[in-house]
Amino acid sequence: MSGPATVELADDEVAALREAGQAWSRVPRARSHVDAAIDPDLDLLEKRGRPGQQYVRVMRSKSQGFEHKAPGWLEVTKRATAPTGDFARFRGRLRNALLGTPLATQQQAHERLTKIKALAVLSSDALSSVAYATEQILFYLVLAGATAYGFILPITGAIALLLAIVVLSYRQTIKAYPKGGGSYIVASDNLGHLAGLTAGCALMTSYTLTVAVSVAAGTDNIISAAPAAIPYRVPLCLVFIALLLFGNLRGIRESGSIFAAPTYLFIASMFLMVIVAGFQIITNHVPRTVPVIDPHRVTQTLGIFLLLRAFASGATALTGVEAISDGVPAFKPKEWVNARITITTLGIILGAMFVGISLVTYWLGLVPDDPASPHYQTVISKVATYAFHNGPLYFFVIVSTTAILVLAGNTAFSDFPRLLFFMARDDFAPHQFKRLGDRLSYSNGIIVLAVLSALLVWGFNGNVNSLLPLYAVGVFTAFTMSQAGMVSRWLRLREKGWRLGLVINATGTVITALVLLINGVTRFKDGAGVIVIIVPILVAACFAVHRHYLEVSNTLTTEIATSPDELKLVALVPIADLNSLALQSLAFARSMTDNVIAVHICDDEEHIARMRARWEVWGNHVPLEIVESPYRTFVRPLLRYIDAIDSQRNDDTLIIVLPELVATRWWHQLLHNQTALRLKAQLLFRPGTVVVNIPYHLQHAPHVRRIRRRAGGDNDIEAI
Repeated sequence: MSGPATVELADDEVAALREAGQAWSRVPRARSHVDAAIDPDLDLLEKRGRPGQQYVRVMRSKSQGFEHKAPGWLEVTKRATAPTGDFARFRGRLRNALLGTPLATQQQAHERLTKIKALAVLSSDALSSVAYATEQILFYLVLAGATAYGFILPITGAIALLLAIVVLSYRQTIKAYPKGGGSYIVASDNLGHLAGLTAGCALMTSYTLTVAVSVAAGTDNIISAAPAAIPYRVPLCLVFIALLLFGNLRGIRESGSIFAAPTYLFIASMFLMVIVAGFQIITNHVPRTVPVIDPHRVTQTLGIFLLLRAFASGATALTGVEAISDGVPAFKPKEWVNARITITTLGIILGAMFVGISLVTYWLGLVPDDPASPHYQTVISKVATYAFHNGPLYFFVIVSTTAILVLAGNTAFSDFPRLLFFMARDDFAPHQFKRLGDRLSYSNGIIVLAVLSALLVWGFNGNVNSLLPLYAVGVFTAFTMSQAGMVSRWLRLREKGWRLGLVINATGTVITALVLLINGVTRFKDGAGVIVIIVPILVAACFAVHRHYLEVSNTLTTEIATSPDELKLVALVPIADLNSLALQSLAFARSMTDNVIAVHICDDEEHIARMRARWEVWGNHVPLEIVESPYRTFVRPLLRYIDAIDSQRNDDTLIIVLPELVATRWWHQLLHNQTALRLKAQLLFRPGTVVVNIPYHLQHAPHVRRIRRRAGGDNDIEAI
């Protein structure tokens, strides 16, 4: 492990630290009775110093869980983080078996992805969209009958051109932001926080829908091959989400290893299917087949609005393309170069598969089935049936398509937590999303995504056609904001090659904005309007979170003095009786300050008299305040007493020393009144009050720490 990183402090921070240090320098430095250093090589107690000034140096070995790196610098080993207790150890072994052993932070560099694995992890969403993009175009075209069917090819060409523009645009973004240039970062950096949050919140909805749509589409493929599975549509979706959750909690590199094979098998199956089907069409001189459309499904006339709806539905083929620009930091060095190669490869493969499937579908005149039909079959299943009939290769296509559709959600599981990390870093999301889990993945974001997508699947009954209208609006909002941000960057910085970059990103901005407008208008009634409502709500919530963190930063003040010589301590010790537990609390309080007050609240006059007598016999070393409570309440009178003491001592810091029982069994808690716990909860919201908890544990005799009596000392309880 390398040494600590060099940092530069701001001038105001240096001045504040020096002022605090001067305050401490006025206080006599106390000799420590225990050396703070832990020696890694010895395990013994050693006396040091001259007679009368001896102190003990504790020297522990690595078996204690620390490795000595330098003077005053220790590194925690796995032993120090290992769980204790039988149940905790069992839970830890089970967790390690399922998710893998915890990884050290230094191993993060080894968790980076190669281009081959990155294509599987970050592109599975975009690649999988070819399994339903052609079908979604036809789903609207058949509403106008066979006349509209021929427009599948122009629409496919327009979407392929749009894909090329988006890929070229994101190549510029990746180069300009080599440490990660997702829509949130690019828009925030160039257009301000409002634009950035709009893009970020739109992406949050898009990633959530990615998981829901992908597992629902994968389940549809299972139903195509096995119609008896229709009643189990939602349970199957939830099982797939759970598998994605499990795989991603194991870490990004392992998820790449797990999901790489299905991705490449899907690519191979799609190209094999298109090539075989095309070869059969050419060699058998198959004429173009006129589509047979159920007259009951022809409900609309051909018009520009219908064509735009079909185009908007097919544009879902572009969903997930932005994931590579979000995930640049996950690549092996040189990150941005590898990311550009990967996104270019993605564009070529995706475009070729999409165009090939549409061409074969058009020539064979295939029509999508009604999803509610008991004999529902996807367009991909129909093309595979033509190419391979019902042989093994047909099932190879169905299985690989199902796998990639399910695993397409892995793209969202990779980027959704990273997006929340960036937003939390900028104080627009809860800071819990900045935390790396045991396997160096942002586990909090992964779990949140799994829960939200499961709720969506359950709420929409796993219906792809109901989920897709919500999908594209969020995606193209992020596209548009990102491209507009790059246009602003080129105009502002005018870096090398800015003119070409400006043309590419300006074209991308216009095109994606038009697609966004088309999706919003044509699919508003289908559910796209929900996103128009949800995104502003999420943006408002992000600004509320930011205001809170800003308020905390600006108004954070110390409630007690920061210099020891300015502290005037008054310790209050609530006690129920004069016993060993009370004595240890009083002794601890007395070690901090001479101003100690024992408080005893009681509703029994006889007990009060006995308490006073015992206190006198003990020696009255600490003032005792007895508060009689005729209404049999204890917490509120104690709080009022604390208020009274505080009002008389405005410059003093109150320390409440609370003895508290720690039971050995969970059900033991039910046998005690939990007064200390209730009192701590009340005092937590009281400014300027310090609460010190003195626990006492119920343990077996060999582990009990007994209070030793000093000869003739005041702590001899048996003298009472």
